[in-house]
Amino acid sequence: MSTLNRETRAMLTDSVERFIRTEYSFEDRRHNLKQNQGQSPDHWRTFADMGWLGIPFAEDQGGLGGDIPDTISVMKGFGQGLVTEPYLGVVNAARILALAEQGDDRQQLLAGVIAGDSQVIFASEGAQGRGNPLAVAVVAEPDGTGYRLSGEKVAVPYSRSASHVVVSARSNGGDTEETGVELFLMPQDTPGLEITDYPMMDGHQGANLAFNGVTVSHAQQLTVPGTAGSLVRQAHAEGILMLAAEAVGIMETLVRKTVAYTQTRKQFGVALAEFQVLQHRMADMYIEATSVANLLTQTATRWPSADPGQRLVMASKLKARLGPAARYVGQQAVQLHGGIGMTDELDIGHYFKRLSSIELQFGNAEWHRKWLWREAVA
Repeated sequence: MSTLNRETRAMLTDSVERFIRTEYSFEDRRHNLKQNQGQSPDHWRTFADMGWLGIPFAEDQGGLGGDIPDTISVMKGFGQGLVTEPYLGVVNAARILALAEQGDDRQQLLAGVIAGDSQVIFASEGAQGRGNPLAVAVVAEPDGTGYRLSGEKVAVPYSRSASHVVVSARSNGGDTEETGVELFLMPQDTPGLEITDYPMMDGHQGANLAFNGVTVSHAQQLTVPGTAGSLVRQAHAEGILMLAAEAVGIMETLVRKTVAYTQTRKQFGVALAEFQVLQHRMADMYIEATSVANLLTQTATRWPSADPGQRLVMASKLKARLGPAARYVGQQAVQLHGGIGMTDELDIGHYFKRLSSIELQFGNAEWHRKWLWREAVA
């Protein structure tokens, strides 16, 4: 349960808005991507100094005593500014450390993350997972002193700068069963771990992690054997909530920029905004963005009192609604800007690419609709 008061939340929101306005212009972002693969040490230090990295962690862990819904204003601001630093990925992985039951290094690493001195990522997605957090393809075979891991994780965000990775693996059970899932914390320089990194379409960095007989000890295991499935699903739901907030920030910005552009761009001596058919399209953009924003607010309001099962359903409904809305707003923004909308020099195309990536992260709309249907008839 969050202990943050209204004044603290307002201060956090103001600090993010000021950072985006004064320190994170579009040109700063492009330079950051070119020179630092999207990660500026100075920016990350600002994240720590402002307390953003400690928002959803208990005070006795060095955090601010908030919860995941308290990160929404940060993520909306990051969406508006197209921030490329791995806030979502690191916080999502650190939440696993905070909620885990055991693990020798987790408390020290968590303190380092909150202080801005360390980064940790969560490798969860398998090649055939399609967004299902329980479709764990990495195999964990007991070897007496621990486990040997074999398999591959794909599209792991920002492995280049993280010192540690949390890995989900399966020791027994069916392909998508909640039982039989394990979580391990390991340094990225662990023998047998091969990392292949690459740029993604939205400018962020991703990587594939191959586990070739990687040995992990029981001290690196974060939960009681076979019980990590529920924690994996919780991390998945929390990630969706944060991701939706970023998408709302992007969609609201695209609506605002598109309206402003059509008011100044003229065709046949008349501003584009004067054409009724374009007014209708911009109205639809606004409706789509606002509907997701309202659903996000409702979800965040209900989140603290909801049980784990209810949170999974709420997150899935949010992601199912987010996908088509993000696609529509992004496509309309590009089309209404014309050919310039896809040029590298204009930010509109970059917002669209990020929305396209968000649509696929943590499962696309189709996967979530099918999952909700199965839950309803079960």
